[in-house]
Amino acid sequence: MPSLRCDVKNCSYNEECHCCLSQIHIGHQGSNNPEATNCESFVESEYVASNCSMCAQSEVQIDCSAVNCVFNRQHNCYAVDVDINGASTACHLEDTCCNTFISR
Repeated sequence: MPSLRCDVKNCSYNEECHCCLSQIHIGHQGSNNPEATNCESFVESEYVASNCSMCAQSEVQIDCSAVNCVFNRQHNCYAVDVDINGASTACHLEDTCCNTFISR
């Protein structure tokens, strides 16, 4: 599984740049650059009572719809390290992106 670093501090699943989910989904099938991708698992922390009810994990399974990425194999991410980035005040999943995306 990829090692995940998430800089979207406003996500309810983010704890110290790690994700509390064991699996996330990166989206946008026709993406040609990192800015066209997003973390579809993003939930703005304002809408969730507590940030993490589970332990933060450095490695997570990543399902990915960005089929133009060199790390995408049958809708799974096979990058060693994945960096999710976005606005510190992200309100929507469109405010996030996968900086690890590399176009084929």
